[in-house]
Amino acid sequence: MAKKKTVATKKESTAKKLTAKKTTVKKPAAKKKTAKAQTGVVSIKMLSAKPSTRRPPNNPDVPQGTIDELNTALNSLKNKLDDYSQHLRALDRMRLNGVGIRKLGFIERAYELALENGEFLPHYLTIERFGNDLQYFIDFRSLVDLTDQIREKLWNITIQSADIAYTDALEFYASVREAAKRRVDAAETIHRDLSVFFKRRRMETEEPTEMKLKHDVNSLIHGKHDGKIVVENIRPKLTGGKRKVIDETFRDTAQFKDTVEGDFTE
Repeated sequence: MAKKKTVATKKESTAKKLTAKKTTVKKPAAKKKTAKAQTGVVSIKMLSAKPSTRRPPNNPDVPQGTIDELNTALNSLKNKLDDYSQHLRALDRMRLNGVGIRKLGFIERAYELALENGEFLPHYLTIERFGNDLQYFIDFRSLVDLTDQIREKLWNITIQSADIAYTDALEFYASVREAAKRRVDAAETIHRDLSVFFKRRRMETEEPTEMKLKHDVNSLIHGKHDGKIVVENIRPKLTGGKRKVIDETFRDTAQFKDTVEGDFTE
């Protein structure tokens, strides 16, 4: 009987060990499955959380009604100022005295001293007129400062809207370019029409620059290209002189020839 009990206890102990091993083995597998499921859910949420637009603006768009109101208000202000403002050319503005911080300080200090020492004012300038002229200038300077702030706000909105519109155009051009590569019907015509805006045009000048002349001289001296450069200069005596530059550089792909003649005085 004692032997049977020992055998039964041994079987029970081995069964307990096997069950313990089974439970310990299953636990990490369950953790791995849950971890994979969680990462998959997070990735799906991140993909769905992406905005529909490429770069959404930080501020809301201005309604069309507000734009019309601003346009009407600014046009009415411009019409009011037409009766009082004078047309000044750039030369006229240069002849007038502009007032900066230093000159404004001088004007204010001169007015303070004129209030205390009115006897030094000329007979055609009274203290009342001096004060009215100063106040008139200060009022319009404050209006200019206000309009500068308004213009800054309008320009910020304009820059942001221009960037968004240009991005839309670039996205459309990229789509058309990819379609043209795949030989989609009507895509090549649109791509040919839009690709002109990205081609750089060389500025053709009548007279070659000094840097280009030096570059051509060095290329001819070192034997990189075939060509001829002739510089002729006649110093002026009593009348205008003459300078003649002939730059003939024969390159592998194209031929460049430019001749300049003109009169100049020293």
